Amino acid sequence: MDYNITYRQKDKGWQYIISYKLDGSWKQKSKQGFKTKKEAKPYADKMLSEIRLNIKNDSLIMDLNFDSINFKELSDLYISHFEIYNEYNTIKGYKNAISKFKDLNNIKVKNIKKLNIQNCVDGFIKENLKTSTINTYLRRIKQVFDYYKNTYNLSYNLNLDVIVPKDVNIKEKKALSKEELNKLLGDLKGYKFYINALIAATCGLRSGEILGLTWNDIDFENSTMNVDKQWKVDKKSKSSNFGTLKSKNSYRVVPIPVSTLKELKKYKKKSITDIYNRVTPFNKTSIEKYLNPKLQELAGVSIHELRHTYATRLIYNGIDFKTTARILGHTVEQTLKTYSHVNDEMMKNATKVIKQIF
Repeated sequence: MDYNITYRQKDKGWQYIISYKLDGSWKQKSKQGFKTKKEAKPYADKMLSEIRLNIKNDSLIMDLNFDSINFKELSDLYISHFEIYNEYNTIKGYKNAISKFKDLNNIKVKNIKKLNIQNCVDGFIKENLKTSTINTYLRRIKQVFDYYKNTYNLSYNLNLDVIVPKDVNIKEKKALSKEELNKLLGDLKGYKFYINALIAATCGLRSGEILGLTWNDIDFENSTMNVDKQWKVDKKSKSSNFGTLKSKNSYRVVPIPVSTLKELKKYKKKSITDIYNRVTPFNKTSIEKYLNPKLQELAGVSIHELRHTYATRLIYNGIDFKTTARILGHTVEQTLKTYSHVNDEMMKNATKVIKQIF
């Protein structure tokens, strides 16, 4: 494919323009609003990959004829598109979900019925899979079928409203009380992964963000930490390294409590710094293998539930949802949805106060 990429600065920031030749004529894709040319480049690269993939897929679909394409061919096309925009672990999760529907592989997509999906779900139930797991699988293959409809056949419609029994005693995210949290952190002192737990519980970072923190990100003078990367598996090399964050909302500066700052200063004096100058030179596997079981043993939580505890304590103590969302690296809508139960508790407290006032 013949193409060229140009960058130019405009009133609303930098813009990239991709010009490419298709069927003998030149076409363009562009986007603007980037702060710098450097910021625009990865987005231009992603767009170029998408253009190439769409041309390849359109050609393949023409060869296959979308009426004759089967589920295996469709899911392969979807994953090749999905890989452009998502990270290694997300891609891995989708591939795993799709693989669970292998009984659909040789069926033409246009012939797949609700019954075929239900048969797969019935198999999951026999395997004693959790309802939440089954629903995750269904949610992910729905995106595959949506991709088929939106890209190749707008008249396509598949009913995925299948029967999935409800779990008994579904485990919800647990938030520790102040006393429970203090006891847990006290019990963890001296443990290899103590700082990871401390930062999750008192600064609200995701595990990957904690692993990606360097000492340069810690501003001891202003009691803040800069969150602008994470430590994760690279989808190409399959090795761990620094990577971009989950979303643009994830880039943020987070306040550090005085007690946590003191612990970080003590930890820095005695810790061994790795070649990347990371605060905690571990990886996701070691957190899942060692820290999470330890947290489960001591308090029945995971490192993610320490972040959940942090958010719950913020909102319960009067910090508004917009500020909480900013600190967590969430959208306001996501925060409202996730922590609506805290809002209910606050409403009960408000009811008591109003009764006293009037």
